[in-house]
Amino acid sequence: METVKESRSTKVAKEDYLMVIKILNDFYGEASLTLIANELGVTPATAHKVIEHLSNEGYVVKLSRGIYTLTDSGNGLAERMLGKHRILEVFLGILGFNQLETHVYAHELEHVNDLVIDKIYNMLGRPRVCPHGNPIYGKPEGVRLSKTYPGRVIITAVAELKSVLSFLASNKISVNDTLTVIRRRRGDVTVDFNGRQIVIDESIASGIVVIGTR
Repeated sequence: METVKESRSTKVAKEDYLMVIKILNDFYGEASLTLIANELGVTPATAHKVIEHLSNEGYVVKLSRGIYTLTDSGNGLAERMLGKHRILEVFLGILGFNQLETHVYAHELEHVNDLVIDKIYNMLGRPRVCPHGNPIYGKPEGVRLSKTYPGRVIITAVAELKSVLSFLASNKISVNDTLTVIRRRRGDVTVDFNGRQIVIDESIASGIVVIGTR
C-alpha cells in the first residue's frame, strides 16, 4: 500500500510548534499550552492535539499538566529552523523592515530550501546575531528584565514572540535601547523610556534580556 506523503502545510505547522516551544523554554524556562496556543493563534484544544502528535513522534516531552519541553531531536530541529528564521531576519532588516516586520515576514519565508538560506547567510557575511539580539544558533545569555533591580539597563535581546515584539513596537522600544527600571513588583515592571513611564507585564518583561549600565 502506498504511503501518503506528509503535506507541506502539516510539516510547516509542526516546525512552528517546535520553534515556539524552544523560544518559550529559552526565555521563560517552560512552555505552557496556553502560551503556545496564544503565540500560534490557535485554540488550546488544537495546540494540545498537535503537541500530542509531536510527542508520539519523539519531539516533545510533557513535564507536567500543560507544560512541555523538547527532546534532543526536537530541540535540534527547532534550532535549525530558528537559525534559518534569524538569518532571514537579518536579510529583511537590511531591506529596511523593522523588528516586528522582520519576524513576521521571516516566518513566511523560513521554509525555503536550505541551499537558499546558506547562500543568503554567506552573502550577509555569516552574522552572529539577528536583529532581536539573539544568536543565529543558540540562546541569549543575560538577565531578564523581570528579574532586574531599579537602575539603568540596556536591552540586548528579545524573545521572537508576537506578544513581546508587538508590545515593544507599540512603545517604540528596540534592542540596544536604554531603560531606567523604576520599580519591580509581582506581576509587572515599571520603567522610564525617554521620559515616559511604561508598565511592562511580567509575561513581556521575561522575554526581554538586559545588562546593567552606569
